[in-house]
Amino acid sequence: MIKRLLIAISLLLVILFTNSLTELEYDMNLFNYLSSNTALSENEIAYLNTHNTLIYGADYNSPPLRYVNEASQQYEGLVIDYLRFLSIELGVNIDFKPLIWNDALDQLGSGDTDICDMYKSEERSKTFLFSNPIYYQRGAILVRKSDNQITSVSDLEGKTIAGSKGDFVFEYIDTEFDNITGIETEDLQEAIALLTDDRIDAVLGDESVMNYFITKAQLKNEYMILGDYLYEREAVLAVHKDNPQLINILNKAISNLNKKKTMEMIYQKWFGISPLITKNSNNEKSTLITKFVLSLIFLLAAALYSWNLQLKKEVKRQTNELRMSKNELETVFNGLTHLMIVVDEDCYVKDVNKTFCEKYNQTLSQVKNAHCKDINGILGSTCEACPIRDTFNKGRTVIKEVTDQNNIYKVSTYVLEQLPETKQRILVVMEDITEFKMTERSMLQSNKMAAIGQLAAGIAHEIRTPLGIIRNNCYFMKRSKSQDDKDESMTVIESSVERANRIIDNLLNFSRLTDNKITNTNVYNLISNIYDLSKKSFANNHVLFGLDCPDDLVLTINSGSLKHVMINLINNAIDAMPNGGDLDIHVTADSKGMIILVSDTGIGIEADVLENIFNPFFTTKAPGSGTGLGLYITFNEVQKMNGVISVDSTPGSGTTFTLIIPRHEELTKRSIHNES
Repeated sequence: MIKRLLIAISLLLVILFTNSLTELEYDMNLFNYLSSNTALSENEIAYLNTHNTLIYGADYNSPPLRYVNEASQQYEGLVIDYLRFLSIELGVNIDFKPLIWNDALDQLGSGDTDICDMYKSEERSKTFLFSNPIYYQRGAILVRKSDNQITSVSDLEGKTIAGSKGDFVFEYIDTEFDNITGIETEDLQEAIALLTDDRIDAVLGDESVMNYFITKAQLKNEYMILGDYLYEREAVLAVHKDNPQLINILNKAISNLNKKKTMEMIYQKWFGISPLITKNSNNEKSTLITKFVLSLIFLLAAALYSWNLQLKKEVKRQTNELRMSKNELETVFNGLTHLMIVVDEDCYVKDVNKTFCEKYNQTLSQVKNAHCKDINGILGSTCEACPIRDTFNKGRTVIKEVTDQNNIYKVSTYVLEQLPETKQRILVVMEDITEFKMTERSMLQSNKMAAIGQLAAGIAHEIRTPLGIIRNNCYFMKRSKSQDDKDESMTVIESSVERANRIIDNLLNFSRLTDNKITNTNVYNLISNIYDLSKKSFANNHVLFGLDCPDDLVLTINSGSLKHVMINLINNAIDAMPNGGDLDIHVTADSKGMIILVSDTGIGIEADVLENIFNPFFTTKAPGSGTGLGLYITFNEVQKMNGVISVDSTPGSGTTFTLIIPRHEELTKRSIHNES
C-alpha cells in the first residue's frame, strides 16, 4: 500500500514539475500544451480571407520595441519583427501604423486599427480583449546617480515623475501611491529630457526602452536604472472588444510561435542575452529544479524509510515462519520412528532425532559434534565400509543394509543442500527392517517348500530306482556263491547308494534358507541339478528340456538366489504348458556378467496381466494351486543379485523371461565356496 502511494506521489510530482516547466517555457499548462488545437477552423479561415490585411498601430518612438528609423524611415523593432512572423503564421498581411502612444490606444478603441501590444489592466479590459502573452517587460525607475533620495520603489512617494502618456505606469502609481505627481509626455525620450533638465525626480517606463535611450544619449555615467523594479508584467496583443474571433486566431498563432521559441530568436538578434523583454525565468527554473530535486530526495528518503519498515516487518514475519517451520520440522524429525542423523563432510554429527538417542541410550549433547565412528551403534563401523563416506565420495544417495545387535537396518543417505560458507552435510535415515526381513525369509522358505512339494513325485521316482537296484542286487548276492558276482553286486549297490545320496543332498540344498553368500558357481551344473530334480515333472507334463550353456561357465554370484529364481521360472514354465511343449534355457556370459533366457512354448501371458505378475499374492492359477509369491520372490532375488528381470510374452505362442545378472568384480571377505 505504501509502495503504491509513493509511486503515485512520484508520478504526481513529475507531472507537476513538467507542468510548471511548460508554463515557464510556453506560458501554458501541460494539459493545454498537449491538447491545444492550433489549427484554424473554417470560420476563422473565412474571417482571415475577408480581412486579408490587419492594421497594427502603436508608439512610433519606443525603441527597441517599436520605432521609426530616422535613417530609413522604416517602422522597426523587436515587436515589429514578431508581428512579421505572426503575419507569416496566419497567412495574412499586417500593415504597420506608427502613432503617438495615446493616439494608438484611441484608434484601436475606435476600430481604425486592428491590433496593438500593451499591458493588460482592469481599465483597458473595459475596451479591449487580450491575447496570450508575447513578451515580458519590467517597469523601471530612472534616477540621477547623485540622487540618494530615491533608492527603491517606496521612495517615489511625494516625488514628481514623468512617463509616456497613456502608459500603464500611470495606472500603477494611481493604485500603489497616495502622493505622487505624474507628468505625461509623448514618449520616454521627452520624459528623460525632463529628468536631465532637473524638472522631475524620476522617469518611469519600460526598462528596455529606457535603457535604449540612455545608452544612445550616453547618460549612463550620470543616470541609472534602479535594481528595484515597479513590476514585471506580460505584454499581450489587444483587439477591440467587439472582435473576439480575432483574439482566438491570434492565440493559436502565438501558441505555435511560442513552441518555435520565435521571440527568443528575435530577442537574440536585438539584444544578445540580456533579458530585457523576455521573461527571465532562469531563477524560477532554478528554484523549480531545486524544489523538484529536494522533493525527489524527500521521496527517496520516504521510500527508503518505508522500504526499511517493510523489510523489518518482512524479516519479522519470515523469522516467525522460520521459527514455526523449525519447530514443525523438529517435531516431525523427533517423531519419526526411523533413526535419523545429520553428518557433515568431516563425519561429525550435527543433529540426531529423539528415536536415535533412545535406541542407543545417549543424550543429544553426547552425540552432537562427536565423530560418527566414536558413537556406539551402527555408525561405529569402519570408514571403508561406511555409507556416509561413500555418499560424500559419490555425491548421491546410497542405500545399504547394515546389521547391528541382531537387527537389520536399511540405511539411506541423502545429500542436503549446501548453504554458503558451510560444510556439506548429509541426512542418514536408518529403518529397522528386521521384522520385514524375517517375514521375507519366511515367505521365501514357504515358496521353496511349495516348489519342493511340486518336485516330490519326481524325487520319489528317482529314489525308488536306486532302491530297487539295491534290493535286486541284495537278493542276487544271497543266491550267488561266486565271489566275483558278489563283488559286482556290491559295486552296483554302492553306486546306487551314491545316486540316492546325491538326490537327497540336492533336495536338502534347495530346501535350505538362502544364506546370501557370494560364491564361485558353475552355472551349468546348477541348472542341470534343478533339471535332475524336475525330470518327473517334465516327463509327466510331456515337456522337452533344452539347455544351451557352456559346461565350464563359472561366475561369482549368489548361488542360492539363482537356484531359487531358476526353480520358480522352470516350475512356472511347466505349469504354462498343460499340453506339453518345449522349455529352453540359453545362457551367455561376458566380462560384465551373464544373460539367461528362459523360453517356453506355453499359453503365454495376456498384456493386462504382464504389468502385475511381479506383485505379491498376484496369481492366475486356480485356488489352491498357487500362492502368488513365486514371481514376486523371483523379482526380489534378482534384485538381491543387482540384476534385472524382464518378460516378453505372446498369448498362445509362449513366454520368455530374460535375466541380466552382473558379475561380482571381487569376492567378499566372507569364505568362498566352490560349488560344482
